[in-house]
Amino acid sequence: MHGGRMSEHDYTAAVSNTIIVCTDVVIINRERQTFYLAKRAAHPMKGIWWIGGRRHKGETPLEGIRFNFKRETGLDLPESRFTFVTILEYLWQDREQEPRQVGSHDLVHQFVVELTDEELVQVRAGLDAHEYDQNFGLQEFDRARLEAEGVCPTIIDVFNTIFKR
Repeated sequence: MHGGRMSEHDYTAAVSNTIIVCTDVVIINRERQTFYLAKRAAHPMKGIWWIGGRRHKGETPLEGIRFNFKRETGLDLPESRFTFVTILEYLWQDREQEPRQVGSHDLVHQFVVELTDEELVQVRAGLDAHEYDQNFGLQEFDRARLEAEGVCPTIIDVFNTIFKR
């Protein structure tokens, strides 16, 4: 029962009246206990974040994260590479679609993926310029740097969950 892709106009109306289900993934290095994050240029998650986006009707969480990861990085990985971590919930005061000030309510299936050095090069080169600050690129963060950068506390919570801190 797959649905179609919704126009931006229709999505704007829907997001004003529903909880949006998303799939996000953080790229990790288990050995160094680090995250690779980018700086989002689009609302509502402007700033240092992981990769992801909305899920579409009929997609499983794994199908959703595979689609979002490929769309935002250019790298097409099999679903088996993504590992589910937790479900997160966000309430945003603004959003990318007009009217921006009505915000959104998102429920997120959070995944992790570990990449090879070659895949990291591909992701860095393929980051969607509409979604991410190209000058910032994809950078590595340990826990101390996450705290120093003042990232959203949810990112630190997920870091602690993944690396059992």
